[in-house]
Amino acid sequence: MFPLLMAVTLTWLISALILFQGGVVQSAAARAAEAAVFLWDNSKRGDSGLPPAGEDDGLYWRLAEDSLLHGLLSSVQTANEDSEAALVSLPVSGKEAGSLAESKLSKSAHRLSPQLRGQLTYRRETLSRRAEAALKLPFSLPGSNGSLAQVTASAAVIDPVEFIRSVDLVRYYTAKFQASREINAASAGKALTDYASGRP
Repeated sequence: MFPLLMAVTLTWLISALILFQGGVVQSAAARAAEAAVFLWDNSKRGDSGLPPAGEDDGLYWRLAEDSLLHGLLSSVQTANEDSEAALVSLPVSGKEAGSLAESKLSKSAHRLSPQLRGQLTYRRETLSRRAEAALKLPFSLPGSNGSLAQVTASAAVIDPVEFIRSVDLVRYYTAKFQASREINAASAGKALTDYASGRP
C-alpha cells in the first residue's frame, strides 16, 4: 500500500508542476501579445503608458512599415500571399530590429524572461491586425508533436483613429478612380505602391 501511495503522490506532484509551468508560459505569452498591441500606435510609450511629449512614429509610417497597402488593396495582396508582416525570435538578440514593426515586437519581447524560447509575430489581414506570441514549454510531453509543446496567445491591435483614416482613404480613392474611365483597380494599386516605395 505504501509504494502505491508514494507513486500516486509523485504522479500528482509532477502533474501539478507541469500544469504550473504551462500556466506560467501561457501568462507570459498573453502579456507579450498585449504589450505589443499596446505599443502599436506609438512605440515611444514608456512603462507609464505615456510617450514623451512630441515623440511618435510619424504620420505615414503605416503605409509601408505596417503593410497598410497590403491590407487595403486586393490588387496588391493576393489570396495566397502570406499575411505575416513581422517576426521576432525569442530570446531577442542585441542587434537592431529591421522594420518599425519588428522594433515594436522586440520592445515587448524584452519584458519576457530570457529563458523563454519562441517567437512573436505580427499579422495583417485586410483591416484586421493581430500580434501573436508562441512560446515553447520548458518540458516535452511524451509522444507530443510540435503543437503540444508550445502555448500561443494573440491580441488584436485597436487603433480607432487609424481605422477611421483608413476607411476615409479607401472611400476617397474609390470615388476618385471610379470617376475616371482610364484608371482601373490594378493601376490604382500600383500608384499607391509606387508612392509607398518612393518611386515617381
